[in-house]
Amino acid sequence: MDEQKKCLRCGGSNMVAGSFQSTGLVYFKPKGAKVLTVHTSGVSVRALTCIDCGHVELEADPAKVKSLMK
Repeated sequence: MDEQKKCLRCGGSNMVAGSFQSTGLVYFKPKGAKVLTVHTSGVSVRALTCIDCGHVELEADPAKVKSLMK
């Protein structure tokens, strides 16, 4: 997320990186993922927020998701 991102809603470039949390970290679990793996089957979710319009963009690691689907 180091490259300059544009907001998907308003096109602004005032994006702030952070995490998307509840009482703990929020994870994405792909449907059909292997249950017993050496690695956890949860994929952490990163967030970007546009400080112009408030849009929140969520991002997961595609390589981790693919590794869980094999």
